[in-house]
Amino acid sequence: MTKTNAIRSGVPAPRLFGVRLPRWVCAWRVRRARRQEAMRRHQMTVAFWRSLAVRQAALALLSALVIGAILSLIQGIGQAERERAKFANAGRMVLDLVENTASAAVWNLDPDLASGLVRSVLAIDGVRAVRLIEMPDRVLADGARDLPPAEEGGAFWRGWLSGARFTSVFQDLARTQRLLYRPAGSPRNSPIIGRLELEMDTSRAAADYAAFIRTTVLGGLVRDLALGVVLALLLHTFLTRPLRAVGLAVARIDPSRPGAARLPDFPRQADNELGYLVRRFNEVLRLLDRSRSDMEQLATHDVLTGLPNRLLLQRRLEEALRRRERRLYNPELARQEDPHGRMDRAGGRGIALFFLDLDRFKHVNDSLGHDVGDRLLKAVAGRLRDCIGEDDMLGRLGGDEFLVVTENALEPVDAAVLAERLLKALESPLMVEGGHLLHAGASIGVALASEGAPNGDADTASTLLRQADTALYAAKAAGRGQYRFFSREMSERAENRLSTEANLRQALSIGSFELYFQPKVRAADQALVGAEALVRWKHDGQLVQPGAFMTVAEDSGLIMELGSWVLEQAVREATHWTKLLPDFHIAVNVSARQIIAPGFVERVRDCLARSGVPADRIEIEVTESVMVDSARSLEVLWRLKRLGVRIAVDDFGTGFSSLSYLRQMPIDTLKIDRAFVQDLPRDSAIAAMILTLGARLGLEVVAEGVEREEQLAWLVAEGCPVVQGFFIAEPMPARQLEARFLHPLVMAQEESREGRSA
Repeated sequence: MTKTNAIRSGVPAPRLFGVRLPRWVCAWRVRRARRQEAMRRHQMTVAFWRSLAVRQAALALLSALVIGAILSLIQGIGQAERERAKFANAGRMVLDLVENTASAAVWNLDPDLASGLVRSVLAIDGVRAVRLIEMPDRVLADGARDLPPAEEGGAFWRGWLSGARFTSVFQDLARTQRLLYRPAGSPRNSPIIGRLELEMDTSRAAADYAAFIRTTVLGGLVRDLALGVVLALLLHTFLTRPLRAVGLAVARIDPSRPGAARLPDFPRQADNELGYLVRRFNEVLRLLDRSRSDMEQLATHDVLTGLPNRLLLQRRLEEALRRRERRLYNPELARQEDPHGRMDRAGGRGIALFFLDLDRFKHVNDSLGHDVGDRLLKAVAGRLRDCIGEDDMLGRLGGDEFLVVTENALEPVDAAVLAERLLKALESPLMVEGGHLLHAGASIGVALASEGAPNGDADTASTLLRQADTALYAAKAAGRGQYRFFSREMSERAENRLSTEANLRQALSIGSFELYFQPKVRAADQALVGAEALVRWKHDGQLVQPGAFMTVAEDSGLIMELGSWVLEQAVREATHWTKLLPDFHIAVNVSARQIIAPGFVERVRDCLARSGVPADRIEIEVTESVMVDSARSLEVLWRLKRLGVRIAVDDFGTGFSSLSYLRQMPIDTLKIDRAFVQDLPRDSAIAAMILTLGARLGLEVVAEGVEREEQLAWLVAEGCPVVQGFFIAEPMPARQLEARFLHPLVMAQEESREGRSA
């Protein structure tokens, strides 16, 4: 590491007392600085005293000290036993040496010999005192001397581990004695003539033992410290440092890309637990990356078609809008990215959003099953993918809804061309797996980013999606196979729809709906034979006709709750009427959504049971669309028929149903739509055909929308059984119906009974 490199690395060349240190010191400082920076960057900031290395070193040192202390204690105990034996043996040797002389001195009662013996014994190294005693206890001679303390180490050792601390180890051996017998030639068991007492100096033995202890403690401490350091170094080399490297490698892993990083391999640790840990962790990283990729795929792509889903489409649409915004405010960037001048007039690429909804997908699902429906969606996705450019985005929002985003719509006409191409691609039949040839068809709503958002809001992905959805609703309202561009008027209509839906929900909760009844009479004599229940909404003090809110109720699902209320109220009101008029029928309009709703037949049965009205007095009116849109609808109608309920087809002739459906459905009544009645008698072909058809099939025919006398006259002449319309009576509340039609009938019946009785 040169000085230049050190300066570049941000670490100055180290100096000590003004002297530049060697290069390896500089390199070491640089490496340490880099490690510290990496630790700070990856948040591996572990306190020094909490680090594994320090804890391992402390544990190793503590273990070595404990083991060394135990070993030193064992050595000290063993050495103490040896020193005691040595000390006791020294006393015995002195006694053995002078035993015969002492016996002669006592036997001969020789004071001079005894005194000489005492002086000789005191001259022996380590003897402190000696006493020669004649039996029974007369001291023949004795002597003692003061011995200087044994030489020891420095003041530290004299105070801490001096021999004085260990004199107690030898205290019980300091005094010893030998019994004296008659001189040589006398048996041991001869009478005792005296004893020789000896006191040894314990300070020297204690000093020797203290020296051993000092040597053992100091040597053991050095040994234990060295052992602890060696153990710490070994643990650091083979465990802590690899673990630290693993920790830094883990800290560098990007959670969004776990497979891009791997833990370092340690060749020396390949066969042990650390190597196994690294291998398993790398395997987990690989599996985690695969799982993340799978989860990303599931989170951003449709499982069935593999197309981007709403989340990914919104993300890419936002990116496209940001790119467009950058080009708008940076013309130079726009020229660099689009040298061929394909930008729109605003300075950015024109972004168009196409919201597609399949027209007949629900019919395919209901009639052929969901498996065929899934295959159809795959085929549609493939067909749409072939229609768009490489730069365009295609995705599935869910169900039968698809989304196409293009950045190449320089003008609205370009978006129109692509919309027509998409519609044309779906007009031709699609062959799906299983041999089914299906016609999908679609409606498209188009929103242009270059048009801006309503009310001056900035373009966002959610705004464009909402606009395209609004345009799609307008396209569906215009008929199948259509496309519509979003306009501000559509936004206003959508807001009105939302407002209407909110008001409808409130009206249902507070009971703002009323039921009106339009009478149905026999055409020949205009006698009341039934009534059609019609709902009215009392809003802001005015009655709102069904045409103003029924579509919103259908689309929002409120028709379920509203329809149930209408059925309950109509049957309850008809309870009294059916008793007065044996042929009276109450007709209730039911939507296709109500028909296929779970439990509809059961609700009708429960309603009849609660009211007591015979089932054949209730007539369920459905439109032609119910006949062709769902096989389940046909099943429900047959269940109602078996229950005894009458079935009527409303607005017959305005739909696209085949006449063969009339033979499949349990129909009792055909209703001629007002569109075929209003031109009577001038244009009577369709009305006459329906009357003939009904007569041939044995069905009752009801003409609705009769508003003029000549219309009624023609219907009577042609044999139409039942009519209804404003010429007969407008829809009216139940009490008004009773006052106008039922009360006169009741009075006439009473007068007739009185006349017969008179």
